[in-house]
Amino acid sequence: MAQRRPTMHDVARAAGVSPATVSRVVNNERYIRDETRAAVERAIAELGFERNAAARALRPGQSSDTVALVIEDAVNPFWSAVTDGAEQVARSHQHMLVVASTRQSYDRERDLLRDLVLRRRVDGVLVVPTAHTQRDLHTELSRWAPMVFLDRTPAGVPADAVVLDNQGGARKAVQSLLEQGHRRIAYVGGDPSVTTGRSRLAGYKQALKRAGLPYDPALVRLNAHTVDDARTAATGLLGLADAFFADNNRMCVGVLHAVRGSRAGVAAFDDIEFADLLPHPITLVTYDAAAFGAHAAELLFARMTGADTPPRRSVHHTTLVTRGG
Repeated sequence: MAQRRPTMHDVARAAGVSPATVSRVVNNERYIRDETRAAVERAIAELGFERNAAARALRPGQSSDTVALVIEDAVNPFWSAVTDGAEQVARSHQHMLVVASTRQSYDRERDLLRDLVLRRRVDGVLVVPTAHTQRDLHTELSRWAPMVFLDRTPAGVPADAVVLDNQGGARKAVQSLLEQGHRRIAYVGGDPSVTTGRSRLAGYKQALKRAGLPYDPALVRLNAHTVDDARTAATGLLGLADAFFADNNRMCVGVLHAVRGSRAGVAAFDDIEFADLLPHPITLVTYDAAAFGAHAAELLFARMTGADTPPRRSVHHTTLVTRGG
């Protein structure tokens, strides 16, 4: 005999609340205590309650014709290009793309996803997850709407993901600096708990190891989140390092401010605007950000139209270029 699907009443009993409270949590209504919401969401996850079925019952046969893209920084040119690629795909499927930014905040990511999926009922979501573990949230919300991850892959969440070859790209950039004769190469980066940062740092270490050079923590500055942070970090290393690797475009801008007037070499992950105007050559790890966003969007629409293949992780390769000089 087929197992009976759990109902809202089953969830209410497991969470020790009323069915009305479960309904309010499902619909992401306000003025619910955090502990009550957590208890209901935990019961939903444990019982496998299909909240998307409840949504279809509320809106039979309807679609919002909207998909969402949740990024970390709306100002960064990289995410602008990703958005452009995703939007073109959405329009080709007669959907509108709405964009929101987490600003790297765990709480903001949680609130945005709940609002987009549970209240606004978007048909699918492209997500750049924050560094904090949101496994329960991501897993549960994917019951309502398909979800595809960009740039990072959260552990334990069975969903498609599109990522860059972060370790390989960083390794090639540092190797380029080594080939130029640099030996004291500093690393300036962001949050090492984010999978992109962790992979790029691993690529940096790998390049040093292949060259027979030791990893020196004194040359590494992490948890820089702004251009000013990166400039301060790099300035403090000018007497120790003869070259710098910046792990993203914002870090690179800060490093360039710090090394101005010196002969220090610079390499970075991500392209940067106006790099061709720099007076000295800079090595950059580049890729087609618009194609990156478009690929993720195509995976999302495939899921929205019924694709039931196992989750896949797509890796976009990178290219090393020299600009400026």
